[in-house]
Amino acid sequence: MKKPKKTVELVEKRENQELILPKVINSEVNLLVFPFFALSTKGLKKKLETEYRDVVKRGSQKIEILWNVSANPKYGYPGFFDRNVHKVIEQIITQTLRKKGKVKNPMILGSLYNLCKRMGINNYGGSEYKEIKRALERIKATTIKSIGTFYSKEGKQWIDDTFGLYDRIVFKGKKLPNGKIADTNYLFLGSWYLQSLNSFYIKPIDYNYLQSLKRKIASRLYEILGVKFYGLRNKRQDFICYTYSKLCQLLPVTSFQQISRAKQQLDPAHKELEDTRFLSKHDWDEDTGKDWLIYYWPGERAKKEMRKTKKEFFEPEQILPEPEKPKALTKSEIELVDQLVALNVSKVTAKELVRHSNQQAIIKWIKAINYAKAKDKAAYLVKAIKEGWQVPEEYLKAEENETKRREQEKIKLAKERKEKEERKRKQTEAERLDKIYSSLSPLKKKEVKEEAIKRLPPFWKERIKKEKRNLSRLTKAALQDERRQVIKDWITSEKIESEKEEV
Repeated sequence: MKKPKKTVELVEKRENQELILPKVINSEVNLLVFPFFALSTKGLKKKLETEYRDVVKRGSQKIEILWNVSANPKYGYPGFFDRNVHKVIEQIITQTLRKKGKVKNPMILGSLYNLCKRMGINNYGGSEYKEIKRALERIKATTIKSIGTFYSKEGKQWIDDTFGLYDRIVFKGKKLPNGKIADTNYLFLGSWYLQSLNSFYIKPIDYNYLQSLKRKIASRLYEILGVKFYGLRNKRQDFICYTYSKLCQLLPVTSFQQISRAKQQLDPAHKELEDTRFLSKHDWDEDTGKDWLIYYWPGERAKKEMRKTKKEFFEPEQILPEPEKPKALTKSEIELVDQLVALNVSKVTAKELVRHSNQQAIIKWIKAINYAKAKDKAAYLVKAIKEGWQVPEEYLKAEENETKRREQEKIKLAKERKEKEERKRKQTEAERLDKIYSSLSPLKKKEVKEEAIKRLPPFWKERIKKEKRNLSRLTKAALQDERRQVIKDWITSEKIESEKEEV
């Protein structure tokens, strides 16, 4: 039999009087760090997934990790309203853990009126109740795929599995698994989520402060940075940092290629967190290409939370490490980056290639890429370097021909250098012999000249007779060469005294 409206109002009034909202709620750490709910309504109707990928070092190995949140097209992707509904679920979880020390399925949600009051919805009715039901169904229909991202504190392992936050929702008046009709609303939590909560892999967050934040990005940063700041207790440094691209994946928001757009996107949230003393300051490092580093320093509010948080709640060392600031590139590495950028490779990718790939392979592929049959040569080049592909056969042939050409050029240059040195030696020798000749007496000069004419071939002798005193340039040169040889021979035979020789 349906209860009279007046009776329902009395029940709701009693629930409202008994409702005491916790100022601090316990949130599961994996869900604080990794994205689940969309922050923007823009494009939400078409949105079907959020994905976070990274490569992290665990032990001596580097592994690729994945966190993928996939929506059911029938229900849509969970947005910011759904996030607020889930925060109400966390309120109930917090109260249950404090009273009983453990959460069990099914978990009692209470009336939809109760949920509205917890969310701070004062004007409530059928449409609000319907929206809350849809939000719960949307979250239940959404799937998480974890490859090395979801950490199980109880099993001390990283989970590779596909699962959901909620397994089942039974609304009031519907049949429970035991066959009974539900007298209120019930929620069955997913096994991994439930296990994590009961292992106290949770972090207390200030629910009142979270609700007071006006900007959605600020509220999400509060969740992420709150976990990261806790890890500073065991470190010497007093800040944490994220690459811009990684932070955009974790929020999640669209990343921009221009630093001005990136600052316009995040700095209003930074200011709100600084104005409310959660952050003392933040800083952008713009000298790291397009994937900038953002540094965060905890403010008084964050430090107060760190002091109040009990250590046994969660293990901060299991959270993904923040990136270290990359080492400065050498001059030769910068030149390689510039060459890759000139081939339309992005500067961020170029730096990563230079830092983590064989530089000789990069140099070879920069030359070889023009021989590759690829439409997108920049993408082909990056993949070839990363995966260590063999350069094209055409390039090897061209390189072989170029090597031969360089060898021939080298031989030619060596020959020319040798000929030049020989000419210089002969010139020096000629000048020396001419100097000796000029130092001789007229009589000796006459003897040398006569001997030179005597040694000349008949052709030149005939020309000397014909030309007599007006010798041509060619005849003079022939006579001069032979005269020098005479001087050289007479010095050897000591026909010309050695003291006359001037070197």
